[in-house]
Amino acid sequence: MAVQAQLAGVISLTDNLAGSTQMQKSINLSYLGTISEFAQSQQIGTSPTTIPLPGASVQFLYIKNLSANATLTVTWTPNGGAQAQVLPLQPGSLILFLESNSVSGITSLSLQASSAGTPCEYLLVS
Repeated sequence: MAVQAQLAGVISLTDNLAGSTQMQKSINLSYLGTISEFAQSQQIGTSPTTIPLPGASVQFLYIKNLSANATLTVTWTPNGGAQAQVLPLQPGSLILFLESNSVSGITSLSLQASSAGTPCEYLLVS
């Protein structure tokens, strides 16, 4: 059985001073995987929380910090690489990752919040 993760829409950049659109880019990206995992309101604590991956590696990843005041630090290991802290997501921020092949991707993922009980949502596809 296949699982398709798709990102479709428009990214635009408008210069409010000049009143003109500087750039507009249509996005239509997808990854066809075999298994997925998602959470709509996962509570993350102040210690690193390992997020179970649906497969050996993840090629599509979406994480959003749902907190109004806490940060959420994302740490992952790229396939064949070393574990690295990617970035702290500020309140309301998100990160999106899409790898076009099944060889690359990430092989481990953890989240750590600046406050206990920080909510987040995520979607992972392998």
